[in-house]
Amino acid sequence: MAYLLKSLFLLQLAVVCIQLSGVFAQTVPDRCWCLNTLKTRVPKSQIEEFFIFPQRERCNNTEIILSLKPENTVTEKQQRCLSPDTRQGKALQICWNQ
Repeated sequence: MAYLLKSLFLLQLAVVCIQLSGVFAQTVPDRCWCLNTLKTRVPKSQIEEFFIFPQRERCNNTEIILSLKPENTVTEKQQRCLSPDTRQGKALQICWNQ
């Protein structure tokens, strides 16, 4: 009987720890995703969608991530980081904020 109670207690403790680890993982800010950014213009026809991530606690950069259309049916979508200081980067930020 004592073994069963200890086992149930340890199981309950493990479940609580797993649930708390998920909560803490969601609240910890991440680092910058864009290590290198494009300084050249990307043709609009190649961009499928884009995301803009503002400055965060552990990343002082505004990040613009472009999802490019696949070149053919075999290749996967590629993602590229665009510099927010370029003319295209500024235009995308204005579009995003509207």
